[in-house]
Amino acid sequence: MIRGDGSAPQLGGAWLGRTVYLWGFVLAPLIYGFAFPLHGWAWPAWIGLVPWCVAQRIAPTRLALAVCWVSTLVGSYLCTPWLAPAVANYYQQPLILGILLFVGIWLITIAPYVTAFTLCYRRMAQRPSVWLPLLAGMAWAGAELGRVRLFIGEPFGLFGYSQLEARPLVQLADITGVYGISFLLIAVNAAIAELWMAYSHRLRAQRMLTGAQAWTAAGLVAATLGVCVLYGAAQIHRLGDTATTTATRISVVQANIDLGSQWRQEFYGRNLEDYMRLTVDALRAHKPQLVFWPESSMTFFLDEEPAYRGALGRLLSPSQTQLIAGGAREIGQPNARYYNSAFLIAPDGSILDKYDKQELLPFAEYFPFGGIELLKREFGRVREFTPGGPARLLPTVAGLAGVIICNEVMFGEIAAERVRNGAGFLVTLTNDAWLGDRMYAEQAFDMARLRAIEQRRYLVRASMSGPSAIVDPTGRVLQRTPTDSRATLNGAIESRQGITFYARYGDVFGLLCVLVPLAFALTKRG
Repeated sequence: MIRGDGSAPQLGGAWLGRTVYLWGFVLAPLIYGFAFPLHGWAWPAWIGLVPWCVAQRIAPTRLALAVCWVSTLVGSYLCTPWLAPAVANYYQQPLILGILLFVGIWLITIAPYVTAFTLCYRRMAQRPSVWLPLLAGMAWAGAELGRVRLFIGEPFGLFGYSQLEARPLVQLADITGVYGISFLLIAVNAAIAELWMAYSHRLRAQRMLTGAQAWTAAGLVAATLGVCVLYGAAQIHRLGDTATTTATRISVVQANIDLGSQWRQEFYGRNLEDYMRLTVDALRAHKPQLVFWPESSMTFFLDEEPAYRGALGRLLSPSQTQLIAGGAREIGQPNARYYNSAFLIAPDGSILDKYDKQELLPFAEYFPFGGIELLKREFGRVREFTPGGPARLLPTVAGLAGVIICNEVMFGEIAAERVRNGAGFLVTLTNDAWLGDRMYAEQAFDMARLRAIEQRRYLVRASMSGPSAIVDPTGRVLQRTPTDSRATLNGAIESRQGITFYARYGDVFGLLCVLVPLAFALTKRG
């Protein structure tokens, strides 16, 4: 082992050194992956990466990078074990294709950013500073911002999403988005790592904080965490029970119909009767003013089918209920364009307005490599979708609805755009049935919950197979359905006004998490 400078420090005690590296290679990815649903071991995430931070901090550069790469690759797989089988099933290809695609996604969307984190963290550590744990947290959050906002964009497995059940903590998302929560998680681990290194007689490196500095650094992190928790508690108290007499009664229909991993021609028009039957039950029992059906619930082209529109009119007109439902639509012939859309349907069955999905899912709704026929699916005549134009808010009886379809809910800036344009509540329509994996569905649901907190809006989630839910502006789940179940959800929502810091300024905190550590790393010298 190279000795004597900050980039290649000493690790005293062979047994302790091997333990630190073993933790980094094996246990750290377990802690990370199991922090997410369905495992839900969220609390170990606050301490479980301490030896990993030590390894990142004092190992030789090549070994530190190896620990980073292996742990994030394995951790990503444990967080998304459904991805490789889902890809193979979706494209009806061997499992090896799914595994190769998973590794390719990691190489493109994760590896460059965690590499940058490790190099930046080590560079910042070359001069002892009580701010180092906070800077490490910022560097990690900045790396997460990069992987979401650059190139394809990969939002799954961002560390902050593991803490959705800690309601007072996650309220800071209305300022920082998910990146503020990730920042705190890494900062706490890094602060404990500095204390460990400062007081260990076997763990030695030249560029370590003294005991007093390590305690000061830990105090700064603890104070930051405390302020964030107090802020969250105050926000929960301020918002309180937000329901008022102006609330609108709603129902969400979850038919739990599996349309298969690929659309086929015989699915055209299927399952309308199932949704109508469940809607009739909801209309009788709850008398909703607005009903929601999920993405792909209408397996036909609504604008081309007057008979189907007439059937919807006969369903909705007695109660004067509106319907928001997902389906495809077609524009132009002979070179038709197809859109993944959400329709606002009037009580008489006419189409009041529509929203066309903007952020399409690569390799599922559009194909970067269009010549690879084996990667193409069909929806009736559809081979791939076209991105929608400027987003339209749907003028519902409950107020202006900001619609977000499927993977769009994973991007905070998309929800923020809806709210800046005047949305009083958020709607996400999704089809989780094609994956057939509860872990995916629960993770996607947690991401949707954070959008409600960021924007301080009610959020309605209508899922093909669940969970469907109503979430209040503090992220509290008011109603939800079980996954993989046939159910109807009834409740009320309220259109809200006001713009949060995050809605107005977006990922400015995330940008600071890129610029501040980078500036510190470039200006500090040993």
